[in-house]
Amino acid sequence: MSAPPEPSLLNITTGWARASSLGPLPELRVPSDYLELRVWHGYGPAETQSIVIRRSGGRWSAFLGRVIRCEIEIPSSVGDTASPVTMRQYVARARRNCGASVTNVSPGARLLATDTLVVQELDVPESDVETAWKDALDAGLLRLPPRVDRKMTGDGTMYVIEVRRGDEYRATELEDLERPEVEADSAVKRIYSAVHRLVRP
Repeated sequence: MSAPPEPSLLNITTGWARASSLGPLPELRVPSDYLELRVWHGYGPAETQSIVIRRSGGRWSAFLGRVIRCEIEIPSSVGDTASPVTMRQYVARARRNCGASVTNVSPGARLLATDTLVVQELDVPESDVETAWKDALDAGLLRLPPRVDRKMTGDGTMYVIEVRRGDEYRATELEDLERPEVEADSAVKRIYSAVHRLVRP
């Protein structure tokens, strides 16, 4: 296992995946010929999305995951005294109202917000998915470092790349920089471009 050191966006990312149909990639029980690539992009001002490529049972498939904010209004007294079980129930209720923002919070109330990952399978030919995987490999997917020490930072937009090949798991966390500083910055843009072609308007 190769992953960026703490603190890392991988914890947030794994939480989203665990609560979705994707599941947490490092913890999945998979056969030795299993392949999966998750290319996450966002974490800053823009919406966070994940493009997923998977080969399971000899079949290629692709998915798009979108992180959507979910909000509800609850009484402040409840938020201050509720048990963990009760709070989980409120979070579940919030997830039933995803995409609708609470614009005016009433006096004596507070906003409870959580994120959820909505996953949909992409209707693309298996050959296109396999090509995207090969292009990502050619772009340097398996040579990405866990993280790069920076002289500067961007606007907060990040890439998190996860790869699973049988029992092997690798993860990378890199800034999305307008001007690449190192080869990994250029490689991650090529990888993103390779998989993003699967997302059709």
